[in-house]
Amino acid sequence: MFRQSYILLVAAFILLVSTNSLAATTAGPLPITTIRTGWNGDSFAIMTNQPILNPANCTYPDAYMTGNTEPGYKTYLSVTLTAFAMNKPVTVIISDTECIASRPKIWGVYISK
Repeated sequence: MFRQSYILLVAAFILLVSTNSLAATTAGPLPITTIRTGWNGDSFAIMTNQPILNPANCTYPDAYMTGNTEPGYKTYLSVTLTAFAMNKPVTVIISDTECIASRPKIWGVYISK
């Protein structure tokens, strides 16, 4: 009985931790005013004229950012460039717990009509 309770407690803790680590915030739809590239690094940031949401309390919340080592980087970049070229707003999904270069970390980008 004790072992089953212990296993259930551990499983519940793992589920709670994994759920919290996947928390995200949605910002947008937002106009893209600038796409900023990394300084001597393969990264980019989305700048907008709207307030930058900063749920992870990043040090420099002046843009939403991602780097080339992040899963989805090529997709985020492709969608962002397409939206910018078409003058379409984007919705940015950002991490509630992580920063990239001290800026809110991009987890997804959607083009809006």
